[in-house]
Amino acid sequence: MRGIHFATPTDIRKLGTILGVWAHPDDESVLAGGLMAAAAQNGQTVACITATRGENGSQDLVKWPLATLGKVREVELAKALRALGITNHHWLGYPDGGCGAIPDQEAAGQILPLIEQYKPDTIVTFAPDGFSGHEDHKAASRWADLAVQQTAFKPKIYHCVTLNTEEGYQAYFKVWDEKLNVYFNVDKPRLYKRAACDIVFRLPPDILDKKCQAIEAMPSQMEALRQVLGLDFIRQAFAEECFIKARADHS
Repeated sequence: MRGIHFATPTDIRKLGTILGVWAHPDDESVLAGGLMAAAAQNGQTVACITATRGENGSQDLVKWPLATLGKVREVELAKALRALGITNHHWLGYPDGGCGAIPDQEAAGQILPLIEQYKPDTIVTFAPDGFSGHEDHKAASRWADLAVQQTAFKPKIYHCVTLNTEEGYQAYFKVWDEKLNVYFNVDKPRLYKRAACDIVFRLPPDILDKKCQAIEAMPSQMEALRQVLGLDFIRQAFAEECFIKARADHS
């Protein structure tokens, strides 16, 4: 078994300052909320970049009309970040569903000064395949990599495969996809076994509580999941976070 397999939140100190690069509000909480909450609890600097306000992602157009959804999700994200203990956040201001049309260099140019501001030791983001096949996710991954290439400061880049462990997919996320169709343009995500991951973090109860509070702060995205599958399912499904180190991370 290779890589760093964290046993306790204290071990996450090894990641130093962490910068997350995400596409939509809720990406950070679902994919790396526990890791970031543990780091913040340790006193590490944690910052998040969100490309869009997710204004096209309504699960109920009557309850959350598109005209106001961006503002709703902005408020939801603020609550989620407070639950995780994160105080540093930046919007890129791109359109939901339109990140693939943004020139990579333009977006990387927005991320670059934030890398230079925070000087992160670690960047967490999507793998090049976007995790779920979403074009906004793929774009965020490209932008993070390109920005790192252009700075003299060379953080390690870790790609989230949190929901893609073989066991987790079969036990939870195959069910989630069948009920709510969470994957875009792929039949199922690329699957990783725990032994292939560089970071495996099994969230202790207090950190899992913070992550679940962040998830519950986003009813526009998570209410359907809770109604269909229940709170116990959410706690079990999101209790482990896994990451693969980018092999061309320039470190």
